[in-house]
Order: sequence, then C-alpha cells, then structure tokens
Amino acid sequence: MENKELLGTSSVLQNFITEGRKLFFKENQPIFVEIRFNHNDVDGTRKWRIIFNKKEFYTNEIFIEIPCKTESKFIENLGGYQHHIVCNANIIYFKENICTIK
Repeated sequence: MENKELLGTSSVLQNFITEGRKLFFKENQPIFVEIRFNHNDVDGTRKWRIIFNKKEFYTNEIFIEIPCKTESKFIENLGGYQHHIVCNANIIYFKENICTIK
C-alpha cells in the first residue's frame, strides 16, 4: 500500500481508508479536528467520524497523541446539539482503517 495525498473527492479518500490504505494529511498550520461517534455504523468499520477541512471521514479506531477537549455545538440540520472531541492537529494519519492524530 502506498501513501496518498489529499487529492480527489472525500468519497474516494473514504474508500482508501476503508480498504486499509495509508493516508497522510499535513498542513502548514494546525488542523482543527472534530471527532464524533457515528450512530449509523452497521458493521464496525465506520464507528467514528473525523471532521476537518469541511470534510468528514469514517474510521474504526482513533489514537489521539495531542491535548484534546470536549465541545458541544448546536447543529440545526442534525436536530440539536452534537458533542465532539476536538483538537488542533499537525498530522492526521489513516492506516488500516485506524486514525492517528498528532
């Protein structure tokens, strides 16, 4: 498996994550990341939503290696308050459907 840069659409990248490929996201400034449990997961491969850069990705497991906190915000089109774990990441790395945030 080879590393993939942030190219293509979110759905293509999500397929890479689900297939277990490696994806590496890094920017010149910290990336604000929101993590939310996915109540719509049916088979255990999409337990968590990772939201950053106006894109949402799903993963099975997450390792957070930086300080983080919880946050609640009202999202009208989702029907109320949504609760997240949030952090400012330097690196977001997907491998074998596991996300590591550094």
